[in-house]
Amino acid sequence: MTATSRLFPLALLGLGATACGGAAPLMHTAHALQEDEVTVGAGFSGSINVAPPELGPENVAEAAVEEGAVSPGFAPWVGGRLGLGGEYDAGLLYTARSIRADLRRSFPFGEEDSLAFSVGLGASGLLPKRRDDLGVRVGGFGGDIPLLFGYRSDADIYSFYLGPRVGMEYLNGQRDLPQDPLDPTIVGVESIRGWHAQAGGLFGLRIGFRYLYAALELAGDMHWAQATVGDVDASFSVFAIRPAGALLGRF
Repeated sequence: MTATSRLFPLALLGLGATACGGAAPLMHTAHALQEDEVTVGAGFSGSINVAPPELGPENVAEAAVEEGAVSPGFAPWVGGRLGLGGEYDAGLLYTARSIRADLRRSFPFGEEDSLAFSVGLGASGLLPKRRDDLGVRVGGFGGDIPLLFGYRSDADIYSFYLGPRVGMEYLNGQRDLPQDPLDPTIVGVESIRGWHAQAGGLFGLRIGFRYLYAALELAGDMHWAQATVGDVDASFSVFAIRPAGALLGRF
């Protein structure tokens, strides 16, 4: 099977799952896949805000920025990767909040290439998410750069990876304007425009043999966001912990 033909089912996997930002768990090690090698997996991803400010109907603008930038909660994770050869591989994943595609280059070294450093570049689209109690719907797009250092054992039975990750996203959405707080009739909308930046680090572990692996990943990152909701300028910042886990098949 050629590399092109293998990319097609991976694209269907990511897009077909679309039915909750862009900091989707990577769930891959620092070593690139071999040419035409494929991994496909499914699991969960989460985002837990640490000591976030209390936001509600009286803080509509700030709550709208939070939903677009961080979107706390748990969601499914589905992803796949394809080895391109030359220590390059590419991936596509879905987290119910975003779809992310990436390309990265690995630099193996050490005895039997047991160590590796990799540089990746990801592009993500934030699927518009609606918060009904506030009447807001926020989506967007962005990109991120993960830098990973990792180790893998003999026969690749276990491996771990860690490193920093930074990213930025453009936020775009709207808020429904009710006639008054006691009347649900919508009389108009106002736009939401802004940006979201994040910086942090992650650690991952993968254990398995030949065709089946279990992967766990834990990230911690700081988030900053600012947006204009109608005529109101709002900002939001928080530290988030992002756990994730998945079962991966390799073939």
